[in-house]
Amino acid sequence: MQKLELLAQFIKLYGDKINPGLLSIKYCQTPEIAMVEMFFSTNPTTPITTNLNFITGDTTTNEDGIEKDLPYFDPDADIVDNASNFINFGAYSLINCIDNLFTKAAEEEISNEHFKNNPFQPQL
Repeated sequence: MQKLELLAQFIKLYGDKINPGLLSIKYCQTPEIAMVEMFFSTNPTTPITTNLNFITGDTTTNEDGIEKDLPYFDPDADIVDNASNFINFGAYSLINCIDNLFTKAAEEEISNEHFKNNPFQPQL
């Protein structure tokens, strides 16, 4: 499994919004899986992993005309490209995909900002 450490990049982007107990966040990939591995000061020897395969990007249509979602993290792509895509997720997407990356206060701020700029319009 290939792994890239991303903590410095997240701290550079988000500063003190990043959970101070986070010791490491690595983007990991194999030909079958994309995932994030995180280590926290509360249990520095046991990683918390999050599978990212549920995230899709474009769709493709097969010869039978059936559409299929393509994985956002292409297992055939270079790990650096996929890790860059992960880093460049919006903060709101990150709080919905990865638990405990941000402080609770930052999560609330990110969520409030998102809904202020994208108000939910209920369907009638």
